[in-house]
Amino acid sequence: MRFASALAIPVGLVLWSAPVAANPSAGLELSADRYRSILGPVPQPGGKVERDDLVILRWNQRTRYPEAVIHSWKFLNRYVGTFDAAVGGNMAKSAPKLSKGLMSFLKIIDTVKKELKKGHQRPRPFISHGDIKPCLPLQSSFSFPSGHSAWYAATALLLADLMPERHERLMHVGRQGGYARVYCGLHYPSDVLAGERFAKAITADIIASTQWQSFRKQVKPEVVKLLQSPPAELPLLSN
Repeated sequence: MRFASALAIPVGLVLWSAPVAANPSAGLELSADRYRSILGPVPQPGGKVERDDLVILRWNQRTRYPEAVIHSWKFLNRYVGTFDAAVGGNMAKSAPKLSKGLMSFLKIIDTVKKELKKGHQRPRPFISHGDIKPCLPLQSSFSFPSGHSAWYAATALLLADLMPERHERLMHVGRQGGYARVYCGLHYPSDVLAGERFAKAITADIIASTQWQSFRKQVKPEVVKLLQSPPAELPLLSN
């Protein structure tokens, strides 16, 4: 922080920043109708998109190996801490206000996603095709768009707005959250791509909101703390 040279800061003075509201997204309302056209039509059973999806799903199933399955399980729970390696710090410990506040925006995204799923009602691939054997816990909810894909992509985009210095690393983790769903047969690839399109559109609206801009300013001290890790100390995300 830069101050005019004429100003003197008394010894022991603590610089104050406004506390983050219990629900920083309060008042932000987003309608599912705004995003229906972005998703596009649900791929038809037996159509080209579904046939292409099944080629990928079956190839993944034939070539699975234990380490990759274990990796997919890391993305089963939607947890902001999954992005710690991309950031280079423990967000729950070093940025508790950021972590908690971010969840309030992600809750809005999840609510809108659920409405979109109700409107499309695409069965999951293992329900429609008996030869698809998932390697993650089964879910009976609808398949289009992928909720995990939307959540991980949206989390990556929102964190990248707060920490553009970590953009590529965050996007890498965000994509993995969606890819794991295809690798383990829980979603068609087209479900994941739809989730990513939805995430891109809705996070753009969130970032433009007054609620997000206020939140961004309030958590700036925590972001600065998180980014103190030297580049050489950042963990590798892949080899």
